[in-house]
Amino acid sequence: MNPVEWYYARDNKQVGPVSAVDLKQLAAAGQLRPDDLVWREGMTEWSAARNVRGLFDESAAPAATTPDAPAGSPTEAVAPTPVVSVAPQVPAAPMRHPFDSLMDWLRPRCDAGRVDSIGRFFRACGSYGLLVAIVLSAAFSVIMAFKADPLGSLLSGAIMLMVLVILQYVAGKFCDALDRLNAATAGSLPSTLFPDGLALLSKALGVAVLLSSIIAAVQISAYATLPFGIAAFLVLCYLSLVAMNPAMLNFSIGAQSGAGEEAIGVVTFLFKALMRLVPVAFGTGVVCGTLLLGFACYLPFSGEGGLSVAVAQFTWNMAAYSLILSALLPPAAYLIFLLYYLLHDLCRAILVLPSKLDTPAGKDQKESNDQ
Repeated sequence: MNPVEWYYARDNKQVGPVSAVDLKQLAAAGQLRPDDLVWREGMTEWSAARNVRGLFDESAAPAATTPDAPAGSPTEAVAPTPVVSVAPQVPAAPMRHPFDSLMDWLRPRCDAGRVDSIGRFFRACGSYGLLVAIVLSAAFSVIMAFKADPLGSLLSGAIMLMVLVILQYVAGKFCDALDRLNAATAGSLPSTLFPDGLALLSKALGVAVLLSSIIAAVQISAYATLPFGIAAFLVLCYLSLVAMNPAMLNFSIGAQSGAGEEAIGVVTFLFKALMRLVPVAFGTGVVCGTLLLGFACYLPFSGEGGLSVAVAQFTWNMAAYSLILSALLPPAAYLIFLLYYLLHDLCRAILVLPSKLDTPAGKDQKESNDQ
């Protein structure tokens, strides 16, 4: 069953959709007033928020009074004013786009728990894939020692083994650090407009990249690019799933904000979504590099000696770049995360500064008026 989505309007501006829980929280925080208008699917017209049962505490609701009655005197309950006479400029009930229905259908099937499980699976693929790559790298150095240069092959193989062992340990630790930073930083957006748009765009881009890699593999026999096209497709699909679940990024939807705050929220959402991709990119990159490394071990036995050895060495170089760059993603993302939030806090301080400067002036003026 799809969750009920609410829209509300203040100062002739429509906001939403928000869930019933978020609407209740807005009312409790004073950001939604009893006279503000609300609407959900199934209602024929907008209605005052005070008419929604359970939205406001009855004890906290102000008593209706007539203009001539003294404060605190009992009065008769006043019937709600018709919506049209209260705010004739409020927009009509929003029309549902087919993509909205598609996103509503996908969300329950791609909830945060499932998406997080997918991320942990790819992270495990990266960690264990590096262990397999260490074994294959050692095997390749031994094969090349017999087929080509013994000393050079064994030396480069030993260096590669040392690098992969260190990176296998470092990548796992920094993936944990990224999860901790994501949980420690929060954000907010006024609606799901940007997350839903990002989800649809990333899904379409992933399909385009996959089809392009398949066409390249068929037309120009560039089969080595096919694993990377599949990896890019998986990463972009995961970005789409993350965008559909803002709670995974510690983001709340429905809070009102100014243009500057909303801009910071949009950039922060995109940045944190990309950071959530790091374990998936790490896992897919390591799997691609490991497959190429296994293919490189096979090539010296597949054809004529000199040509097959050269192709095997080239494939091994591609595998080494893929493995090293993929394993460096988590520590690099950790440093970028910290630098971004330094700029983030600086921008927020700049936005808050004018109100801080106005406060002492207003206080001094009030004191002078009292004197």
